[in-house]
Amino acid sequence: MRSHRQRIKHLLLYASTTLITLAVLFPVIFGFFTSFKPNPETFTYPPKLMPQSWTIKSYTSVLSQQRYLRYFLNGYLISISSTLLCVFLGALAGYGLSRFRLPAKRSLMLAILALQMFPGAILMISYFNLSRALGLYDTYLALILIDTTFALSLVIWLLKSYFDSIPVSLEEAALVDGCSRSRALLSIVAPLARAGFIGTGVFAFIRAWNEFMFALILTKGPERAPVTVGLAELFGQYSIQWNGVMALTVVATFPLLIVFIFVQRYIIKGITSGAVK
Repeated sequence: MRSHRQRIKHLLLYASTTLITLAVLFPVIFGFFTSFKPNPETFTYPPKLMPQSWTIKSYTSVLSQQRYLRYFLNGYLISISSTLLCVFLGALAGYGLSRFRLPAKRSLMLAILALQMFPGAILMISYFNLSRALGLYDTYLALILIDTTFALSLVIWLLKSYFDSIPVSLEEAALVDGCSRSRALLSIVAPLARAGFIGTGVFAFIRAWNEFMFALILTKGPERAPVTVGLAELFGQYSIQWNGVMALTVVATFPLLIVFIFVQRYIIKGITSGAVK
């Protein structure tokens, strides 16, 4: 009787999990098939999941335009640079907060976390004026610094928790043997924190890759703008090229999905480490 109840419980659990997964993935699946539909077919009612006439015209139209290739190049350059900067600064700050006794460290941690509470919209004018005053308007550096600023506080918190989970005795043994603090960080702590670096790095990359608002107001064309700005160009005043939007979204998402499949275990480990002691 108990085994029968367990089977029913597991069956209900798997069924509910499957239904929830399908509900979450259905817009993604529908958008994927929409990218292969001719533009008139995207407006048929009632809407149909599978296209009646398969076409790759949306993909060839996007990939054949030099401006969209430039958008992708800009997006990868900005996101990768912001990710490296976030991980580097976050590792130094997280390690210092984890290992050293600092005055008012708790208040400092709360202040760092409070930076996440400021909506970006209230800072648009300030960042725009500051970028013009410093000569950074329509430059990669402006977007890299802004993306780093908004992701860094959470990266610091996550890496600080990860460093807390690494035994201090490992560094103390190295220091007793004559190793310097910086050498111990690079040779002992950094290899053990690889999962934390990858997990927070992926978070910072996705945060920078999806950024649209500041990329729109701080650039003036495809020379510096990322792919999110290029995606917005397909939303016209009187019409929307839905098949083009979906095709560009698929092309922009597919490389990230492949990377996520290979590093997902590091992401989960990097985010959850330090949560339980």
